Amino acid sequence: MATKGSTSDASDELFDYLCSPCNKQDKNSEAVKYCLDCQEYLCVTCVKSHNSFSVLAGHTLVERSKFGNASRIDSKELPSVPTERCKVHSLKLVDMYCADHDSVGCHVCFTINHKPCQDIHYIPEYVEKIKQAESIRKMNDEMDKAISEMDNLMKKKQKDIEDNEKTKAVLLKEIKTFRKEVNEALDRLEQASIAEVEGKCGKQDQEFREEVKNIQDTLDKLTTCKAEMESSQRNPSQQFVNMKKSENIISDIKKAGSRTADKVKDSLLFERNSEILHFLQNHESLAKKPLLMKHGLYEAQSKQSYNVKLNDDVSTCCIWSSCILDYGDILLADYTNKKIKLVTRETYKVRNSMKVSANPRSVCKISSVEAVVSLSNKTVQFVSTKNELAPTRSLKFDHDCRGIAVMDGQLVICEEGNKAYIYTMNGSRLNIIQKDTNGNDIFSHIREVCVSDNGRTIHVVDSDRGPVTIDRDCNVVRRFCGQELNSAWGVCTDGTCNVFVSGKSSKNVVQLGPGGKLLGEVVTKAHGLESPQAVCFDAERCKLFISDGNECKCFTFNRQYSDLCEQELTLYIQTFRFTKI
Repeated sequence: MATKGSTSDASDELFDYLCSPCNKQDKNSEAVKYCLDCQEYLCVTCVKSHNSFSVLAGHTLVERSKFGNASRIDSKELPSVPTERCKVHSLKLVDMYCADHDSVGCHVCFTINHKPCQDIHYIPEYVEKIKQAESIRKMNDEMDKAISEMDNLMKKKQKDIEDNEKTKAVLLKEIKTFRKEVNEALDRLEQASIAEVEGKCGKQDQEFREEVKNIQDTLDKLTTCKAEMESSQRNPSQQFVNMKKSENIISDIKKAGSRTADKVKDSLLFERNSEILHFLQNHESLAKKPLLMKHGLYEAQSKQSYNVKLNDDVSTCCIWSSCILDYGDILLADYTNKKIKLVTRETYKVRNSMKVSANPRSVCKISSVEAVVSLSNKTVQFVSTKNELAPTRSLKFDHDCRGIAVMDGQLVICEEGNKAYIYTMNGSRLNIIQKDTNGNDIFSHIREVCVSDNGRTIHVVDSDRGPVTIDRDCNVVRRFCGQELNSAWGVCTDGTCNVFVSGKSSKNVVQLGPGGKLLGEVVTKAHGLESPQAVCFDAERCKLFISDGNECKCFTFNRQYSDLCEQELTLYIQTFRFTKI
C-alpha cells in the first residue's frame, strides 16, 4: 500500500517510507535504510553521504526489510531495536539481556562477563515474546512515586536552607550581643583600674604637696634664723638665743627626716592580669566547641589498657575521679595511695604524681594551668598543672567534700550524702542544694558531679538514685531511673551534650542523650570491666577513659555526627550560649 508523499519535488511517485533528510528539503525520495543512531530514514543518496563521514561510521543502519509492513510517511515510530550504546564499548548497542542477573549490555560485555549464564536473550526477539504492559505500568507508578518523594525531599531541603538562614541570623545576633557584653565587661574593668590608679596617685599627690609645704616652711625658718644670727654678731646674748633657735629647727629637721626614711611609700605599679589575656588568646572563637552533635549510641572500635600503678604505691590503685586537661593529659585522683597522678596523652603513662594530705576523692580542671581536688579531711586543694603537679592554696570547710566541679567561676562541692553547695573560688558560700520544690531530698548518696556542655545544668551522680540533672536555680530537670545502672559512680560528657555514667556494680558505662534519654550501654561487662569508677572523655580523639583498679581502660569510638532534627534545634542554640566573663 502506497501513501502519497510531498509533491513539491519534480517526482510525483508515492513511497511507503520517505527519506527524512530529503523530506526536510521538500524532496520526494524513497528510504532504503534506517539509522538507529540518527533515528532517521535514508535514501540511497543519503546513505552514501552518511557513510562518507568518519564520525558516523559506527552508526547502525537497518535494512528496509526490517521496517515493518505498516504504511506511513516519515513515521516517528522507531523499529523495535535498541538505540542506546554501551557505556563500556561505545561502538556497540545495548541489545542483550541476561535473565540470570537481570541486566542488559552489548554483545562484547556478555561475551566477557556472562559466559556461564544460561538464560541470555537478544532483546529485539525477547520483547516480542513477553508482555511488558504491566511491567511498564508498575514502573511508571514507581517512577511517579519516586518523583513525588524527590519533590517532597527537595521541598524539605529548601525549608532546611531557609531554617539554616534563620538559625544563622539568631547565632550571629548572639555573637554580636555577647561581644557587646564582653566589651562592657572590659570597659568596666578598665574604668575600675583607672579609678584605682587615680585614687592612689591622688592620695600620694596630696601627701607630696603637704610635704613640699612643710619643707618650704622649714626653709623659711632656717633662712630667717641665719639672717638673725648674722645681724646679732655685736650682741653675744642675742646671738646665743638665735643659735639655740637654729639648733631646735635643725633637730626637728633631722627627726622629720628620720620619720620620712622609715615611712614606707605605697608602690604605684600596674601589673597586668595576664590570665584575662591568656584566656582570650587560648580560644579560637567566642563559641564553645564543638558545635556538631553526636546522636545515637557510640560504638567502641578498639580498646587498650594502661597500668597507672607506680612502684612506690603501697596499695592497689582506686581511682575515684579523673578529668581531661586542655592538652589531652589526664588527671587522676588515686584514693587509696593518697596521690594525684598526671597521665600523659602521648603514651598514657603516669608522668608525674603528687602526694596530698588526705585521700583525694574528686578532681576537676579550673583552667589550662590549674585544677582543684576534694579531700577526705573536708579540704579542697588547688593544684598547679603548668609543668609539674604542685599544691598552691587550699580551702577548709565545715562539711564533707566529695564530688567537685567548676561552673561559671564558682565551685560546686557535694557531700557524700544529700547536699550540694555552691561557693566562690575564695570559699564564700552562695547556696545549698538539698530539697526539691515539694520539700523532698533530691539526693541520697552523692558520688560525682560534672557541669553540662551547655553550662546551664549540673549532672549529679547518686549511687542510690542514679544520675540527677539540676539547673542553675537548683530545680530538678530530669532524673534517670533504670535497671541498666547499679551503684552509679563516675560521670562525664562528650562535649556535645551526651553524658556517660559508670555503674560500679553493673560493671558498665551507659550513655544518656542530649535530652537525658538512655541510648544504651556504650561499654559493658563483656568489654572486660570489673569495677569501673572514674570516667572522662577526650573529645578531640573521641576516646573514653574508664578507671578500673590499677588499669585505665581506653575505648576509641566512631565519629558519626548526624544532622540536627527540628526538635533538637532549640537544644543546639542553647549549647551555643556563652559563659559571661
